[in-house]
This record gives sequence, structure tokens and C-alpha cells, in this order.
Amino acid sequence: MRFLELSTSYLLNNNFIFIKRGIFMANRLILKQVLLAAILSSAACAVNAKVVASIKPLGFIASSIADGVTETDIVVPTGASPHDYSLKPTDVKKLKSADLLLWIGEDVDSFLAKSIGALDNRKVITIAKLDSVAPLLGKATHHHKEHDHEHHHADHEDEHQHDHDEHDKTGLSTNWHIWYSPEISKMVAAELAEKLTERFPAQKELIAENLLDFNRTLNERSDKIKLQLAAVKDKGFYVFHDAYGYFNDAYGLKQTGYFTINPLVSPGAKTLATIKEEIAEHKVSCLFAEPQFTPKVIESLSKGTGVHVGRLDPMGDKIQLGKRSYADFLQFTADSYGECLAK
Repeated sequence: MRFLELSTSYLLNNNFIFIKRGIFMANRLILKQVLLAAILSSAACAVNAKVVASIKPLGFIASSIADGVTETDIVVPTGASPHDYSLKPTDVKKLKSADLLLWIGEDVDSFLAKSIGALDNRKVITIAKLDSVAPLLGKATHHHKEHDHEHHHADHEDEHQHDHDEHDKTGLSTNWHIWYSPEISKMVAAELAEKLTERFPAQKELIAENLLDFNRTLNERSDKIKLQLAAVKDKGFYVFHDAYGYFNDAYGLKQTGYFTINPLVSPGAKTLATIKEEIAEHKVSCLFAEPQFTPKVIESLSKGTGVHVGRLDPMGDKIQLGKRSYADFLQFTADSYGECLAK
């Protein structure tokens, strides 16, 4: 009986030791798996370096070309405006860790100028300095500003200190809202594709396919938008600030004027008086506000006039970054125009 008790005790103790060893081995296996996952995750992050765009519309272009290659991130968050944005410490870290940075230049993205100066030039794409973009800026700007000159604003001098447009000796100024130009966006996409290919040579074919898809989708969507807006091309309208010239030129819309050059500066009494006259004279159909600002002046001007109020979003807050988000952004703008002008 004593022998049986000792044998049973021996078996129980050995089973306990075996179980403890099993648990220890299992824990070691789990630990190895966790460490391996961490290493692989770290390696993936190193390879999957981000393309960072200064503003969301540029992010639309970047995400189209970088789709399946690397992630795209933006600096100015949804709901904010580049006109009054200030960098946060997290933004600075984002810039330093970016593999490529896409911005327009100091005339628009002035909040980035200091930080970009400390970065490696090889990973920065400055749209304002691209040779392929320069001739398109000249043509679009000249046509756009001639049109605006016909509808001058008496309080323009009050906005000079805040105006981010660059004036040349002729008095014309560069319109840096280049993301509304399909042709300029194609040039930006091509430059981005070239830089991405240098960074990710193994993804050369995918990047080339993304660029072809971007251009093809953009051409198809542009044809659709032209047909969509053809019925309202002769209807006059006012926009909140002077940002839509490239879009209007590309799709044949007739902008009567704008309330302000810089959205941070409200139009003065003389400007408002001129606008009221033009609303009546040109039979303006719509006044367009923007979600980033709450201009009470638009509401007051529309009262008792029969003029409709619409909304345009130059930042594309409702559009998600994705492979075809730039074409979707232009479509969203066209829909916003059409909804108000068709009334």
C-alpha cells in the first residue's frame, strides 16, 4: 500500500513538472512569435514609408499614384484651412519621418516653409518649382485674372497684407489653387510617380499602372463633368474666395466674381455695394459659401434677392483618400455647382 502511495505521488509530481515545462515551452513559443511579429511590423513600417501631402487635395493625387505602394498622409487636417494653419509637434514629426513630401510652395503653404528648409531636398516635391507646371500657371493665371479684373473689388487694398498670391510686374497674380486644374494635376502626378519609382524601384510597374489609371480616370471624369455642367455654363455666380479659376476654365463655367481674395479677410462696404449691383446686373444665380468658414455676408446678400446659396469645398473634407479620390473630388465640386446653378 505504501508502495502504491509513493508511486502515485511520483507520477503526480512528474506530471506536474511536465505540465510546468509544457507551460514554460508554450510561453517561450508565444514570446518568440510576439518578437517575430514586432520585427516584421517594424520592417514593414520601414518599407511602407509615407508620402505626406501638405493639404488634402494634394493627398488625393498622391494616394492615387501611391496606391498599393505606400501610405498617404496629410498635414492640414479635415475641417482646417491652410490659410491660418499652424504646425503642431506631431506634424513636425510626420514631416521628418516622411519618405516624400508634396507641397505647393511658400506662397500657399507658408506654414511649412521653415520645417521643409530643414529636410533633405531629395524627398521634397515643390510644385511651384516644377518646369512642367510653370507654363500652365502662366496661361491659366492670365486668363483667370483678366476675367477677375472686369469685376474688380474696391477693398482689394485692405487684403494686400494677407494675400498669398504672387504679383508680377503686369499686376497679374499667380493662382496657386492648382489642385483644381486637371492638367496641372497630371504634371504633379507624373513627378510623384517618378520620385516614387526612385524610392521603390521594385514597384516600378505598379506605379506606372497607377499613373496610367489616374490619367485615364481623370480624362473620363472630365468628359463627364463637361457634359454635366454644359446646361448651366451661362449662369453667373459668386464664390466666397478666389480659388476656383482653374476648375471654371477647364469646364466652361461663368464666374461673375468673388467676395474676397483671402478668406480670412471679410469684404468691406464698398465691395459689398459693388457685389449687390453685379448680382442684379448680371442676374447672378448662386452665391457659394465654404464649409471652412461661416461668412454671414453671403446670407445677408441672398435675402430678398431670389439668389440661391450653395456650398463649395476647396479642401474636399467629405472625400476619403483613395485610388480615385482626385477624380471623385472634381466630381463632388461639379455636383455642388450643378445642384445650385440648376435651380
